[in-house]
Amino acid sequence: MRSADQHGISAEQVGILEREWHLWPQLAAPERDRIQRLIGLFLATMGWEGAQGFEVTEEMRVLVAAQACLLLLGLEIDEYPATDSVIVHPGTVRLRGEHHLGGGLRSSGVMAVDGQAHYRGPVLLSWSAVRAEMNAPERGRNVVFHEFAHQLDMIDGSVDGTPPFDDDADRRRWMEVCTTAFEAPPEVLRDYAFTNPAEFFSVATETFFCQPVQLKEAEPVLYGEFVQYYGQDPAARAQPREQPRE
Repeated sequence: MRSADQHGISAEQVGILEREWHLWPQLAAPERDRIQRLIGLFLATMGWEGAQGFEVTEEMRVLVAAQACLLLLGLEIDEYPATDSVIVHPGTVRLRGEHHLGGGLRSSGVMAVDGQAHYRGPVLLSWSAVRAEMNAPERGRNVVFHEFAHQLDMIDGSVDGTPPFDDDADRRRWMEVCTTAFEAPPEVLRDYAFTNPAEFFSVATETFFCQPVQLKEAEPVLYGEFVQYYGQDPAARAQPREQPRE
């Protein structure tokens, strides 16, 4: 796997994050250093395509990359090995042909989605959804977090709501905690989380990063598992920092 150590982003790209991404000021200096290297690697290695002639600008690439790389910030990996490209649609993506509905159901009708993750294939994103959700954490939704959480889930080749763990005890504890929450749905997660375990992981990831304080208060054990996995504590990060005394 390639290392992020040799990559970085330009001052202009940092300026995009400073102007456009509400989470940038919450990151500590070491976190900013690492995420800039991760973003640089993501931009250098990921293929980009605009659907139906849609122009994917530098700002779009940087903002999508930043959100995708936030998930990697505390992990011991620097990239998403289960995908190598992003296809950006201007608006809602309309899927035709046979597709999964969840719960073992399939449909051949037209389905409108804001994103979709493919194993060893592209991640599809609706730019209108990305833009609307990126700086609106109160919605509890973020299509970039959602689809790239699926990519983490897919690293081991299965899509089961359990990302790879090096330690068997950690894996068993994760499965026990998530299964308990899946079977007794917490209100803090939107209903789509309970479609299947894979969607539970992706929706819970959205809530973990968008509404961490609410998740921690409502489901402290589940929140703790996500802190342990992602190596981040977004609830602590979201708290106002004490200003130095003069």
